[in-house]
Amino acid sequence: MSDVEQLLNQGLLADSAGVSPETRALLASENFSEILNFEEETLIVRQSGQPDALYFTLSGLFHAVSYANPQAQQRLLGRIEPGEFICEVTLFDAESRASASVKAMKDASALRMSRESFKAFCEAHPSQALEFVGAVARGLAVRLRVANEKVL
Repeated sequence: MSDVEQLLNQGLLADSAGVSPETRALLASENFSEILNFEEETLIVRQSGQPDALYFTLSGLFHAVSYANPQAQQRLLGRIEPGEFICEVTLFDAESRASASVKAMKDASALRMSRESFKAFCEAHPSQALEFVGAVARGLAVRLRVANEKVL
Protein backbone atom coordinates (compact mmCIF):
# COMPACT_ATOMS: atom_id res chain seq x y z
CA MET A 1 0.00 0.00 0.00
CA SER A 2 1.41 3.39 -1.00
CA ASP A 3 1.73 6.35 1.36
CA VAL A 4 -1.13 8.09 -0.45
CA GLU A 5 -3.38 5.04 -0.11
CA GLN A 6 -2.64 4.99 3.63
CA LEU A 7 -3.54 8.68 3.87
CA LEU A 8 -6.78 8.02 2.00
CA ASN A 9 -7.75 5.32 4.52
CA GLN A 10 -9.25 7.82 6.94
CA GLY A 11 -12.51 9.62 7.50
CA LEU A 12 -14.99 9.30 4.66
CA LEU A 13 -12.76 7.02 2.57
CA ALA A 14 -11.78 4.61 5.34
CA ASP A 15 -12.31 0.86 5.37
CA SER A 16 -14.79 1.42 8.18
CA ALA A 17 -16.80 3.75 5.91
CA GLY A 18 -17.16 0.99 3.33
CA VAL A 19 -14.48 2.10 0.86
CA SER A 20 -12.25 -0.74 -0.33
CA PRO A 21 -8.47 -0.69 -0.69
CA GLU A 22 -8.97 -1.22 -4.44
CA THR A 23 -11.05 1.95 -4.69
CA ARG A 24 -8.48 3.95 -2.72
CA ALA A 25 -5.69 2.62 -4.95
CA LEU A 26 -7.58 3.78 -8.05
CA LEU A 27 -8.30 7.17 -6.49
CA ALA A 28 -4.61 7.57 -5.65
CA SER A 29 -3.51 6.78 -9.20
CA GLU A 30 -2.28 9.61 -11.39
CA ASN A 31 -4.99 8.70 -13.91
CA PHE A 32 -7.73 10.14 -11.73
CA SER A 33 -6.21 12.57 -9.22
CA GLU A 34 -3.22 14.56 -8.10
CA ILE A 35 -1.76 15.34 -4.69
CA LEU A 36 -1.33 19.01 -3.87
CA ASN A 37 0.66 20.46 -0.97
CA PHE A 38 -0.38 23.87 0.32
CA GLU A 39 1.54 26.45 2.27
CA GLU A 40 -0.13 28.14 5.22
CA GLU A 41 -2.77 30.75 4.27
CA THR A 42 -3.10 29.41 0.70
CA LEU A 43 -6.61 30.02 -0.60
CA ILE A 44 -7.99 26.81 -2.11
CA VAL A 45 -11.53 27.98 -2.87
CA ARG A 46 -12.93 31.49 -3.08
CA GLN A 47 -16.44 32.20 -1.77
CA SER A 48 -18.89 32.61 -4.70
CA GLY A 49 -16.33 31.15 -7.09
CA GLN A 50 -16.97 28.10 -9.25
CA PRO A 51 -14.71 25.31 -8.02
CA ASP A 52 -13.60 22.89 -10.73
CA ALA A 53 -12.55 19.97 -8.55
CA LEU A 54 -13.18 18.00 -5.40
CA TYR A 55 -10.48 17.89 -2.72
CA PHE A 56 -10.06 15.12 -0.15
CA THR A 57 -7.97 16.38 2.75
CA LEU A 58 -4.97 14.20 3.54
CA SER A 59 -3.00 16.12 6.14
CA GLY A 60 -2.85 19.43 7.95
CA LEU A 61 -5.74 21.73 8.64
CA PHE A 62 -8.04 23.85 6.48
CA HIS A 63 -10.44 26.60 7.53
CA ALA A 64 -13.78 27.37 5.92
CA VAL A 65 -14.35 31.11 6.17
CA SER A 66 -17.10 33.43 5.01
CA TYR A 67 -17.47 37.12 4.34
CA ALA A 68 -20.89 38.77 4.76
CA ASN A 69 -19.70 41.45 2.35
CA PRO A 70 -16.33 42.61 0.96
CA GLN A 71 -15.82 45.09 3.83
CA ALA A 72 -16.67 42.65 6.62
CA GLN A 73 -14.15 40.61 8.55
CA GLN A 74 -13.97 36.95 7.71
CA ARG A 75 -15.93 34.60 9.93
CA LEU A 76 -14.64 31.11 10.72
CA LEU A 77 -17.33 28.61 9.78
CA GLY A 78 -15.40 25.48 10.59
CA ARG A 79 -12.22 23.48 10.63
CA ILE A 80 -11.64 20.87 7.95
CA GLU A 81 -9.36 18.11 9.11
CA PRO A 82 -7.85 15.09 7.33
CA GLY A 83 -10.40 12.67 5.95
CA GLU A 84 -12.97 15.23 4.78
CA PHE A 85 -14.07 16.54 1.38
CA ILE A 86 -13.97 20.11 0.07
CA CYS A 87 -16.09 21.17 -2.95
CA GLU A 88 -17.85 17.83 -3.28
CA VAL A 89 -20.97 19.46 -4.78
CA THR A 90 -18.81 20.44 -7.76
CA LEU A 91 -18.80 16.84 -9.01
CA PHE A 92 -22.57 16.78 -9.34
CA ASP A 93 -23.44 20.39 -10.18
CA ALA A 94 -21.13 22.19 -12.60
CA GLU A 95 -22.99 25.46 -11.95
CA SER A 96 -22.50 25.37 -8.18
CA ARG A 97 -20.88 28.29 -6.40
CA ALA A 98 -18.71 28.00 -3.30
CA SER A 99 -20.66 28.99 -0.19
CA ALA A 100 -17.43 29.79 1.64
CA SER A 101 -13.73 30.30 1.08
CA VAL A 102 -11.35 27.55 2.14
CA LYS A 103 -7.74 28.13 3.03
CA ALA A 104 -4.90 25.90 4.18
CA MET A 105 -3.69 26.56 7.71
CA LYS A 106 -0.91 24.10 8.58
CA ASP A 107 1.28 22.05 6.23
CA ALA A 108 -1.81 20.88 4.42
CA SER A 109 -2.17 18.43 1.56
CA ALA A 110 -5.14 17.16 -0.40
CA LEU A 111 -6.01 14.82 -3.21
CA ARG A 112 -7.58 16.80 -6.08
CA MET A 113 -10.02 15.17 -8.51
CA SER A 114 -11.30 17.27 -11.41
CA ARG A 115 -14.81 16.90 -12.76
CA GLU A 116 -13.36 15.33 -15.94
CA SER A 117 -11.31 12.83 -13.92
CA PHE A 118 -14.41 11.94 -11.91
CA LYS A 119 -16.33 11.18 -15.11
CA ALA A 120 -13.46 9.05 -16.42
CA PHE A 121 -13.27 7.21 -13.07
CA CYS A 122 -17.01 6.47 -13.17
CA GLU A 123 -16.85 5.19 -16.75
CA ALA A 124 -13.76 3.02 -16.24
CA HIS A 125 -14.58 1.64 -12.77
CA PRO A 126 -18.33 1.73 -12.07
CA SER A 127 -18.23 -0.48 -8.95
CA GLN A 128 -15.49 1.57 -7.32
CA ALA A 129 -17.21 4.78 -8.43
CA LEU A 130 -20.32 3.64 -6.56
CA GLU A 131 -18.25 3.22 -3.37
CA PHE A 132 -16.73 6.65 -3.86
CA VAL A 133 -20.06 8.36 -4.57
CA GLY A 134 -21.49 6.63 -1.49
CA ALA A 135 -18.68 8.14 0.61
CA VAL A 136 -19.32 11.59 -0.85
CA ALA A 137 -23.07 11.21 -0.23
CA ARG A 138 -22.43 10.23 3.41
CA GLY A 139 -20.27 13.34 3.78
CA LEU A 140 -23.01 15.52 2.33
CA ALA A 141 -25.59 13.88 4.62
CA VAL A 142 -23.45 14.61 7.69
CA ARG A 143 -23.09 18.26 6.68
CA LEU A 144 -26.84 18.55 6.05
CA ARG A 145 -27.62 17.02 9.45
CA VAL A 146 -25.24 19.45 11.19
CA ALA A 147 -26.77 22.40 9.32
CA ASN A 148 -30.29 21.27 10.23
CA GLU A 149 -29.37 20.99 13.90
CA LYS A 150 -28.06 24.55 13.86
CA VAL A 151 -31.30 25.84 12.35
CA LEU A 152 -33.75 23.76 14.36
